[in-house]
Amino acid sequence: MNPRDESLFFTDPQIEPSLPGEFSTLYLLRRDTESCLAREILWPGAMCVMAGIDLLGKFFDGRDSGGSGRRFCAFVRRYLHLTTPDAEALYQLRNALLHSFGLFSAARTGGYRFQLRAEGNHARIVEHLPTGVVTVDLICLREGFDAAVNEYRNDLQTDPMLRKNFHIMFPRYGTIPIR
Repeated sequence: MNPRDESLFFTDPQIEPSLPGEFSTLYLLRRDTESCLAREILWPGAMCVMAGIDLLGKFFDGRDSGGSGRRFCAFVRRYLHLTTPDAEALYQLRNALLHSFGLFSAARTGGYRFQLRAEGNHARIVEHLPTGVVTVDLICLREGFDAAVNEYRNDLQTDPMLRKNFHIMFPRYGTIPIR
């Protein structure tokens, strides 16, 4: 793996971009997430986190055709340390937000209804309420995502399969030129 690719991909989102240039997709997503959530622009911020998980799911898996739910949930289970039901619920929230711009997802196993909070003082990202509603704390989700990025980056250093998968995905999804 080209060390420049990894360094560019994991650019600290606190660094101001210098235009024009080539920027990491992960860097841009993380900057936009922080910008949105810091200003309580929750909807686009949540969508950025979901897109970031999708992106890292591709890099983690090394494939980009079919199986977005499988990749998303595998990444979430390993790096956000969520249970299978919580990972599935988060994937269904991703579907609701990105495909319907709403808080309902009609999954094969039944519908999911969501509510979002931005408190950050809960121990859990996902909470299944007795009413059947699933609550997701966006601040906890963003914090979990940031930790997942760091853990994934550390694993890249020692896991040859992860490095191989990263190398496959980087030319396709690693950067965006801004002119």
